Amino acid sequence: MCSIGEDDFGDEGAAHAMVAESLPSGIVLSPGDCNKCGVTSSELYKLNFRTAECRDCFLAYARHKFRAALGAAKILPRNAEVLLVLDGSAESLVLLDMLHFAQTQNTFKRLHCNARVVYVEDQQVQGRDPVDMDELRNLSTQYEPFEFHVIELGSLPNSLQRIKDYNTLPKETNELGHKLQKLRSLTARQDYLEQQRKNLIASVAQELQCTHVFEPSISVDLATQLLTAIALGRGGSAALDVALLDDRLAGDVKLLRPLKDLNEQEIQFYIHAQRLKPLIQSGTRYGQERGQTASLQNLTSAFVANLQQNYASTVSTVFRTGDKIAVNAHPEQTSCVHCQSSLDSTLSDTLLAIEYSRSVSEAGVGLYKNGEDLEGLAKKRLESQDGLCHACRGIQAELESGKFLVLTSGWSGK
Repeated sequence: MCSIGEDDFGDEGAAHAMVAESLPSGIVLSPGDCNKCGVTSSELYKLNFRTAECRDCFLAYARHKFRAALGAAKILPRNAEVLLVLDGSAESLVLLDMLHFAQTQNTFKRLHCNARVVYVEDQQVQGRDPVDMDELRNLSTQYEPFEFHVIELGSLPNSLQRIKDYNTLPKETNELGHKLQKLRSLTARQDYLEQQRKNLIASVAQELQCTHVFEPSISVDLATQLLTAIALGRGGSAALDVALLDDRLAGDVKLLRPLKDLNEQEIQFYIHAQRLKPLIQSGTRYGQERGQTASLQNLTSAFVANLQQNYASTVSTVFRTGDKIAVNAHPEQTSCVHCQSSLDSTLSDTLLAIEYSRSVSEAGVGLYKNGEDLEGLAKKRLESQDGLCHACRGIQAELESGKFLVLTSGWSGK
């Protein structure tokens, strides 16, 4: 039987237990005999905890993980309309190449779905130079017959354009750009951009009549996302943030993460084996280029990456723990109007205490002297922001006042 994660343990059993050691990064050996098929190869790919293998055996192993993630769960219907999100990263190019390969196989091995590709242009919103559109057009030619589309983050879904018709001239800052200027902390901006991306992708999927979306998140991304969600106060929806299937998108669009079982080393080897060229450098997504301590997201990402260097099972432990978290959702539950996460039907004592503390801090001692009911005022403030989860309520508060406090673990976003 097929087991998605059995190869994570490799040929050395539990050799990757939580023991502090500095593991050497994988290298491409040349030449040698493949330990799997026995063929002499000019390049051997040596993954951690696996024997060296040739290019063809490695590609078959990596592509099997992609197919097994979808096949084992049986969540992709036959002839489904799929929208692949391309952001120019190495992970998104690997997902694009794997999907294209699965689409070009014979009838027996072919992944039966109809795929389209969308590139979300967010470089201008984040104050960075846009990617080279000529390289995107070359990708659209290389991966025919996939349809490539481009849309700017913050624009309306009907502004979606085909890659060949996209105008690369500088454009004025849209409404989203003006809102980001009100968010003083990078933590809030990254969180807000992430939710806006998901909402836009859901709208684009509906515009193109796609029922499923492929997102290029790998194991280290999901491990970081799990810890970040908890730190930001999104613990109630953390399970869906790292699951293979996320059904929170509008219009009954299903978000899938078929690369969730791949790690960074496998991505880099796949890029080398297929001679792919990422459009953006590693570590430049979502403001990570501003420093490891610039935001809570960056700090969590650096923490996971640094711990992974000495403890080889860090990502696997965190990621697999996220798989075991049950989703606490009921059909009658209301959802956050911004991130579509389920809202608790009862007033949380924790949120009430946070809002109580916020009310006292803002009003000072004058509030008590005037005889105001502090607890009643806190309840009113929570009810007035009904429809938002705790994390989105913090973003909304900063949009309105320009002040944002991350009330988790006593940490304040910079």
